[in-house]
Amino acid sequence: MKTNYIANPGEDAGRTKEMGHAEAQPRSETTSRHCTKKDAIRFALRNPHGLNRFEAERHGDHCLNSTIAELRADGCVIHSEWERVPTRHNPKGVRVLRYWLTGRVGG
Repeated sequence: MKTNYIANPGEDAGRTKEMGHAEAQPRSETTSRHCTKKDAIRFALRNPHGLNRFEAERHGDHCLNSTIAELRADGCVIHSEWERVPTRHNPKGVRVLRYWLTGRVGG
């Protein structure tokens, strides 16, 4: 039976090969070793185009609405607006919220 093991970037990626897994992927700038998921999403929300739940997957966030709630609780002012995003199974698209950072409470 295989163990579900994914190598951290600092570990020997060879172990994942031994266990039949693909090599660990290098992390992007927004998901460096010292960057939390909330930090990565906060950074991505600074983009004028913002972020929706599908785009958040690329940053390792599988439940963007929960992260947004945490950031708002931390004092971030985050605007949201509905949009339609086409999917491979629904060309008309699905409704999702697009979020972007507009400021911070208290400065």
